[in-house]
Parts: sequence; C-alpha cells; structure tokens
Amino acid sequence: MRSMQRFLLCAALCAAFLADCPATRAQRPILSPRDSVFLTLDTNTISVNYGRPSMRGRKIMGGLVPWNQVWRTGANQATHLRTSFDMTFGGVPVTRGTYTLWTLPSPAGWKVILNKQTGQWGTVYQPALDLARFDAAVEQTPAVVDTFTITLQATGRTSGVMKLAWEHTVVTVPFQKNDHVRPLSAGDSAEVTVAGKQITVRYSRPWQRGRAIWGVVVPFDSVWRTGANAATALMVDGDVTIGGAKVPRGTYSLYSIPASAGFTLIISRKAPGREPDYDAKADLARIAMKPERPASAIDPFRIWFSPDGASSLLNIGWGDRAYTARVTR
Repeated sequence: MRSMQRFLLCAALCAAFLADCPATRAQRPILSPRDSVFLTLDTNTISVNYGRPSMRGRKIMGGLVPWNQVWRTGANQATHLRTSFDMTFGGVPVTRGTYTLWTLPSPAGWKVILNKQTGQWGTVYQPALDLARFDAAVEQTPAVVDTFTITLQATGRTSGVMKLAWEHTVVTVPFQKNDHVRPLSAGDSAEVTVAGKQITVRYSRPWQRGRAIWGVVVPFDSVWRTGANAATALMVDGDVTIGGAKVPRGTYSLYSIPASAGFTLIISRKAPGREPDYDAKADLARIAMKPERPASAIDPFRIWFSPDGASSLLNIGWGDRAYTARVTR
C-alpha cells in the first residue's frame, strides 16, 4: 500500500514538473501576443507596439473594456507609440519621441491619450504625465474583429491614419508631419509701468491639450514653476509692492503653490535659469493671490498685467481659473 502511495506521489510530482517545464510552457498558446506595426512616410517612421487580446466569446465594449475608464489599449505591458518626426496627431502637436497610448472609451465617443511615461505595465497610468487628450472618430462595423488590431495607413506623402479595431468598433486618428510644432510651450512676456517703475515677467505658455490641469498636470499643494520649461522670471527696475509684499529692485524667480481653494505666489531671490529648481531658503515673499472666475477658458497659460489707476493687477490664469495680486509703488 505504501509503495502504491509513493508511486502516486512521484507520478503527481513528475506531472507537475512536466506541466511547468520550459518545453511545455513554450507549447502553450499566448493569449495576447505582442505585435508591432510600422509606417514609413517619406524618410520618417511611426510605430506602435501593443498586446493583441482576442474576444474568446466575451463582450468587449462596455464589458471587458469598461466604459468611462482609461484603457491600456491592448493587453499586458502598456501600448507604446514611437515617432521619429514632429507631427500633429489627432489635431494636437506632438514632438518626436516615445509615448504610451491610452484610450477613454464611452458610449458617446472615445478620447485618445498620449502619456509621457514609458516602459510600464498597462495598469500603471499617471494622468499628471499626459502629453495630450483629444476626441477621436468612432464608427461601427458589421464585420466582427475578433483580435484587437492597430493599423497604420498612409494617406499622403507625409500623412496617415491610425486605426484601432476590436469587436464592432473602429477608432480612427489622423496624423500629419509638422515641422512647426516646436516649442510646445512658447516663451512670452508681460510688462507694466507703475509709478515710473517697470515690471516685467518672462515665462513659457503651456497649452491645455485636452488635459485636466488643476490638481492633475499642476498638482495641488506642491511647488509649481508657474509656467513651463525654464523658471519664470520677474524683473523690477525699482522698489515696488506686490500683493502687500515689498519687492526691491532686482531679478527674481516666480514659483507658486496651487491649492483646491487658493493660490500662493512665491517670489524667490534665486536667479532664473534653465533648471527651475526651487529652494525655500531663497524665498523673498509668499503672496496669497485673489481667485477670479474668468469669463471664458484661458488657454494657453497666461500671465498679464491690468493697469488700474495708479496701480496694476498681476494676473495668472489657465483653464477655468485665474488669480490676481495688486502691484503698487
């Protein structure tokens, strides 16, 4: 009896080993194989690398792919899009590089999302790193697409379309080579003279590009560069008062701390540079700016002055929010 038990135990162990051995694993079908598609336009290339799940009798849209939730647009590792050229993609500017591709399906339409984070698993999505979100054209096809498929098709010498197809749904995104999309956040300046003192702000102007700004792209309760790219610069050629804080003649960096119910402007003694690193020890003043509700959305980000008698208002606005601080002599 014991010999029979030992035999059965050994047989079970052998079966388990053989079931998990490399040779056996190699024979198993991959449920969502990885694939890549490429398209060459002129001398430029765009490609997408993604996982290809199949229906396998499941309801896809509104089922396996839920409505109103960000989807990895494939399976397993995040879907990656790489372009060797600057372009407009779905109508938004995109510089050459590698991005992850996500979608937000809903019964009323689809949004396509390009995100700057790469190399991650398909469940790791950080909206704060979105490059852009935009609406995409959606159509229903009578023919069933059993395996999720992404295609790239040329429509001209430097233009094409990307199509996402699964079940009865086809999503189409046009793209076009564009050598004029840089910089994504152009530089700008605002100037005013108060009591004979000139005040200048130099900053970069990021665009919303369909993204959620406050609390997402611009996190709440964290120091923000108050613009994009290099540090925002404040230059005054004489002593002035901003939001009740005395600001001597000089050149400063502007930072801010946005919050759900307020906005604190930081004037730093640190000289503006290409790297907008913040040092709290260099703070000259922190100013609570007054919130305002703009009559219409502000896009791109903007800093401007509004002369008001012998003084002026310093305004900072983006999207559905704006803030002001009075500037006096």
